[in-house]
Amino acid sequence: MPSRILIVDDDPDVTLFLSTILEDNGYSTDRARNGIEALDLIRNSAPDLILLDLMMPQKSGISLLSDLRRDKALMEIPIVMVTGVTGETGIDLDAFLRRSEDAAQGRPPLHIEAYLEKPVDPDRLLKCVREILN
Repeated sequence: MPSRILIVDDDPDVTLFLSTILEDNGYSTDRARNGIEALDLIRNSAPDLILLDLMMPQKSGISLLSDLRRDKALMEIPIVMVTGVTGETGIDLDAFLRRSEDAAQGRPPLHIEAYLEKPVDPDRLLKCVREILN
């Protein structure tokens, strides 16, 4: 059975692009447009990996990441942040996650396995996914 990857992004072009690359390489994909939709999907059937956008309406990627990392049943799902925020804003995502609300409250910082810059290079995406899932 192929690994199942949840793509969470409010841009339908991005989800189509990522799912096409992944499905063409043997992975199964699901899509969610925001963190609320994603959390419902994850709770119903946890994916093997989540590709998560940072900035989305209704529930941001950081908010969803925080919820997942606090849930004992879901905290081990690997997450790759797929975002254009660092290129557009100059934000250092690693530093941001270390200074997260969780870290400020004495909990370990929010953890992600990796992050990819938009526009996503297909070869980098596949290499990252393979490394995490193997």
